[in-house]
Amino acid sequence: MILSGGETPQISEQFSQGIGRIVYSAGRVEFLIGRMLPGGASGESGARLVKAAREVNHPAVADVVDGYERILPDRNHLIHGTYQVFEDHIVAWHLRQGGKQLTSHSYSIEVLRFIATSWSDLGDAAHNALHILLDADSAKTTV
Repeated sequence: MILSGGETPQISEQFSQGIGRIVYSAGRVEFLIGRMLPGGASGESGARLVKAAREVNHPAVADVVDGYERILPDRNHLIHGTYQVFEDHIVAWHLRQGGKQLTSHSYSIEVLRFIATSWSDLGDAAHNALHILLDADSAKTTV
């Protein structure tokens, strides 16, 4: 949003913190899921990460990947979008499909906090799933 004087409004600290928590926690989840793959961390994200993780075929991994797939769209809108700033919410504008489809989603501070907490919780679940997977792999090699 450009104001009448040409200046761009500043995003509030609360919105910045919420988006920052989402970025941090989503990165953590993607790293942990990558560590569950046979070759270790792959650097993949999104649909490619989901596809690779589905091949692991372990219930603990499947649960995390299901959660990842479910909350990924908001992450993509927020991380790969641009913002229109209002007093009590932001609108994230995002180009999809090679720049041919423009979408927008409104986020209040409360919604951003909920999304950030969801990513943080999924990070904890991914950490636990990784340990379950590593424990199962180590049991196979010692038997």
